[in-house]
Amino acid sequence: MGGVTLSALLWWLIPLGATLIALAWATARSRPRRMADTHETVGDMARFRAAMRKPLPADRPTAERRPVRPSRAGATRASAPRPGRTRRPADRRHPA
Repeated sequence: MGGVTLSALLWWLIPLGATLIALAWATARSRPRRMADTHETVGDMARFRAAMRKPLPADRPTAERRPVRPSRAGATRASAPRPGRTRRPADRRHPA
């Protein structure tokens, strides 16, 4: 009888140990971060502002907008099969 009780207690050590490890991990993750150095953060912000002020290169093509075509009733891009591909049951739109 003593052997059965001891083995049951040993099996309870697994979830107990996992719980203790999870608690230690959660405690370590929830600690507040150390304060950042003021000079470091001000320098980071200055570098960010300087990068944002830089103009874009002139030789870079601008994005062109495509005209929006009116869609047919009930037809959407998601329901149309892709070219060169057979239609599978997962591609069909199911009525909601």
